[in-house]
Amino acid sequence: MSRKRKPIYPNQIRRYRRKRHLRLRDIAKLTGRSDASHFSHWEKGRKLPTLTNALKLSAAIGCPVEVLFWDHFQPIRKNIYAKRKKFNIYPEYD
Repeated sequence: MSRKRKPIYPNQIRRYRRKRHLRLRDIAKLTGRSDASHFSHWEKGRKLPTLTNALKLSAAIGCPVEVLFWDHFQPIRKNIYAKRKKFNIYPEYD
């Protein structure tokens, strides 16, 4: 009997890939990889892609990186907002 491992890096890759009716093999072809195993590891949360690979994945699926890795992005975003408030740093827009 095999146990499912809880993902170390939870993500939404599978959800959005399936919404676009793409197979792992399709993503591999679109991003120039010969093997889909990397994408499987990312999808299952076993590994994180490099920035370049995350951007390629985002372009292939048609979904922003921060949405694909929402559970990883949210705490970072909250931390930045808290620091903006603490240090009174707000970006100026033209």
